Amino acid sequence: MEKKAFTIYNASAGAGKTHTLVKEYLKILLGYSNKDDAYRNVLAITFTNKAVNEMKSRIVSCIYAFTLNEIPPKEYRLLEQIVAETTFTEAYIREKSKKILKNIIHNYAGFDISTIDKFTHKVIRSFAFDLNLPFHFEVSLDTEALLQEAVDALISQAGIDEELTKLLVDFSISKADDDKSWDVTNELMEIGRLLLNENNKQELEAFENIEMQTFLSLKSWLHDQINQLKAETVALAQNALQLLETNGVDNKSFSGGYFPKHLMGIVDGNYNNANKKYYEFDDIKINKTAKDKESIEQLIPDLLAITKKIYPLFGKIYFYEAFLKNLVPLSLLNSISNEIKRIQNEQQILSISQFNKIIYEELKNQPAPFIYERLGEKYRHFFIDEFQDTSEMQWQNLVPLIDNALSGADDFGKEGSLMIVGDPKQAIYRWRGGKAEQFMQLSDGENPFSNPSKATISLDTNYRSFSQVIEFNNGIFKFLANQFNNEAYQNLYENYSHQNTNPKKGGFVNISFLNNDLLVDDEVTKDDLYLNEVLKTIEKVLNQGFSLGDIVVLTRKSKDGVKVANHLTKNGIRILSSETLLINNATEVQLLLNLLRFLKNNHDKEAKALILYYVGRFILKDAKVHDVIVKGMLMDNETDFQNYLKTFGIEINFKELRKNNLYVAVELMVSAFIPTKKNRSLCAIFSRFDFGTNRKKSINNRRFSKLLGAELS
Repeated sequence: MEKKAFTIYNASAGAGKTHTLVKEYLKILLGYSNKDDAYRNVLAITFTNKAVNEMKSRIVSCIYAFTLNEIPPKEYRLLEQIVAETTFTEAYIREKSKKILKNIIHNYAGFDISTIDKFTHKVIRSFAFDLNLPFHFEVSLDTEALLQEAVDALISQAGIDEELTKLLVDFSISKADDDKSWDVTNELMEIGRLLLNENNKQELEAFENIEMQTFLSLKSWLHDQINQLKAETVALAQNALQLLETNGVDNKSFSGGYFPKHLMGIVDGNYNNANKKYYEFDDIKINKTAKDKESIEQLIPDLLAITKKIYPLFGKIYFYEAFLKNLVPLSLLNSISNEIKRIQNEQQILSISQFNKIIYEELKNQPAPFIYERLGEKYRHFFIDEFQDTSEMQWQNLVPLIDNALSGADDFGKEGSLMIVGDPKQAIYRWRGGKAEQFMQLSDGENPFSNPSKATISLDTNYRSFSQVIEFNNGIFKFLANQFNNEAYQNLYENYSHQNTNPKKGGFVNISFLNNDLLVDDEVTKDDLYLNEVLKTIEKVLNQGFSLGDIVVLTRKSKDGVKVANHLTKNGIRILSSETLLINNATEVQLLLNLLRFLKNNHDKEAKALILYYVGRFILKDAKVHDVIVKGMLMDNETDFQNYLKTFGIEINFKELRKNNLYVAVELMVSAFIPTKKNRSLCAIFSRFDFGTNRKKSINNRRFSKLLGAELS
């Protein structure tokens, strides 16, 4: 089969995606008979560091296995596949692998398999001078902290900038009028996140040249429109009431008096969109005993004509009010953006979220050979994993590089190549710009390159799951195909989602539906039904001989996972979750946080009580924990409290602790309260903690506690 320059692999879960990537990568390395460092001209891109390490490990382990006298069965099957698909002999592969392995060991930095973010970082470093960036700029991974600093800086200008002050004050007042906190920080943070998400690129460009005064004028216009529309609704409702009064209709003739009350609510400005609306003749209920029933029935068409005019007006009112609600934050977008730029310039940092945009703006005006030269490498072969999560901007940044490689051959006569692997059904990064539709369009025939050589291959066998699971998935995807309005997705699920089974027969899939009839009163909630069903299922499979380690519970949201974890723990089921693995949930870490709170404020009774609880529960292991806490809480004087702890063998001096820096203070607390075998690991955790934070910020007790999840008063 002729090798195409551009190959697309549609690979559903368990279809051997990584195996195929490794095989094709090795075929390229082995294809250069006179070159042992062909990996230098290959760029493989994926999305996570874990995936990078897995791919590197698989490639190196396979090359190493090919050098052995006795090749392991798994690697030997791969070698046989390569022999069958190429002209290479087994002897050639064995000998060539030794040379490639030796070269990789001595030049491992040139073995370029990286995340998309790491690659874009490399490009930006190469173009730092052209972009007027400091040569030693620092990459900021904490975009939230950068945004928070920008918002705080903007708010601090209130009272100095007149226009800004008016906007912020009016916004705070409007929030207070809606019974919400006057603090506008959360709204500004929410709108500011638009600046850090490339999904909003085109919309943000439309805002760049709009001045704040324009927003103020728009705000005034919206207020006028809302007031005018409200006046129209009141006038129409009054006309309807006048119509009833003129024709001598008694309001009590209407069932419950609801219709006239509805009109009066509109007149009084108390219209509730959630209440019943009147569109049809039968919507207006009349008492059977009403003497003026016939008169009312004659008036109903005219009354309905009025209500049908009123409701669209309220639709406009709600639309304008919703727009007005977000107008102030939107009007400050440019100001927030300017603050972010100022902070980055002052601190010589660059947010990782801006990488793709910066490259896009720079590379679109540069010829591809120049880009290669600046990168210091001439990539000829490209592999992109998890392509369904590639953003539009990321793809556009790669196209000129790849197009140049596909357009010609290298010094050895080898044409460039591109292999992309993906599955639109597994797209999970749409929130940060991932666009699965790109993969679907490329699979359907689109080709952005000048070289027309292109092939699409489906890996249609699932080697991971048992037959029942595969067949269930095939059925559910077929069913879902009819639920899409988008023809491309219909086609994907209908024709490109079927997987063949493997020799592993069996498996089990079950879907249970809750019985809503059990929700007879407020005492039983839907959460209760879910939780009890999960517990019942776990107990059932345990009785069938499975262990807890064989069971996993997946939930849609983290808060649902917490509910399940609490319910299972309450019923004696031991669990392991991401929550239980967090450092700030460790008992010893909670103790240290409470000690830090006490150091900050020795009148913090909650922190003091929790310290005493730890002493009684974990140091004394005393059943009378309550007595330990009560006696300790009576020690109002800090010195008396220290002496009380001393009776339990805990030597600590809070006054001296406050004189030390954070690390020394924590080390002393660990030594005093925590058994020796745990000392080293905890001290190591705290000594390395600052590496996870911005190096430019010092870590005081408050910041340290906040970073570990503690809320200090």
